[in-house]
Amino acid sequence: MNTYLRQTMRAAAIGLLMLPVTTFAHHSVTEYDQSVVVEFEGEVVGVFWRNPHITLNVATMVDGERVVWKLEGASVSSQSRRGLTADMINVGDQIRVAGSVSTRRANNMAVDHLLLPSGEELLLRGQKPPRWPDATLVALTSGIDPAKAAAAEANGIFRVWTWGALERGHWFFRGTNRFPLTESAITSANQWDEFADNPVLDCIAPGMPAIIGNPYPMEFVQVGENIELRQEEFDVVRTIYLSADASADVPPSPVGYSIGHWEDDVLVISTSRINSPYFNRVGVPQSEAVEIQERFTLDDEAGRLNYELKVTDPATLTEPYEFKALWVWQPGEVVSEYKCTVDK
Repeated sequence: MNTYLRQTMRAAAIGLLMLPVTTFAHHSVTEYDQSVVVEFEGEVVGVFWRNPHITLNVATMVDGERVVWKLEGASVSSQSRRGLTADMINVGDQIRVAGSVSTRRANNMAVDHLLLPSGEELLLRGQKPPRWPDATLVALTSGIDPAKAAAAEANGIFRVWTWGALERGHWFFRGTNRFPLTESAITSANQWDEFADNPVLDCIAPGMPAIIGNPYPMEFVQVGENIELRQEEFDVVRTIYLSADASADVPPSPVGYSIGHWEDDVLVISTSRINSPYFNRVGVPQSEAVEIQERFTLDDEAGRLNYELKVTDPATLTEPYEFKALWVWQPGEVVSEYKCTVDK
């Protein structure tokens, strides 16, 4: 074991164990020191293949003491769409791993590369190049059933759409400097603790607008006179009322009350009565006065769905926040059950 890893493990064991014990789920990667790649060998003692991310417990020896590391990869949803399945990694396997170590939690790593006893390398997070030249890279696939792809039919907006952002990164993980915030909103966001205050740690789904723009598929479904927007992440379902009355007595909810109408091939949605306390997923607040305008524009020839978001909240934003993105149609893709599981 190299000196850096030994020092890192000892520092983690001594310093980070003093932090409060907390659950962990879908959040930003700011806690990980991505400037340094740590690599070590160990035995798999636990495999937890679940959303919002897979977890491996790996035991290794540090100065004659057994240390169990918690390795976190991407979600099951992401892994399955790359052709990676739970049966590829088993308890008892002797593996080599490489990734970024947490600066906040003891013996915790965001794992990027995993080398199996067979000499095969798995890429568990992101699109990084292979690490070990002598390894056989497990070829990633689309994970889409060819039969389903062949049978898929385009039906206007009513199909499954896959995220294909125009702007790099996910807007809902951006910090306070990326939004036109009031001073009180900045103060509130700076006091937010990613572990103590984050509702997704308990598998509580983000509300609007933070649930929009996630990297998982979504589907528009006609239900009577209305439309349901079914999102894979957190199994969220939004109802878009096409014959709704804005004065109707509808109580506030995390996803709000959405009224839609068509402008040719453009679905225009106005959403209010949102009681989700956060504008994004890193603590930027919003008030119940927030109103959201969305436009989903179908480009049937290109097989894409262009998206425009406009958020107005005088209590937290000095001016409306606007964001543009797109979704693409991948025939055969489906919205799977997410079934978020609290990590204990």
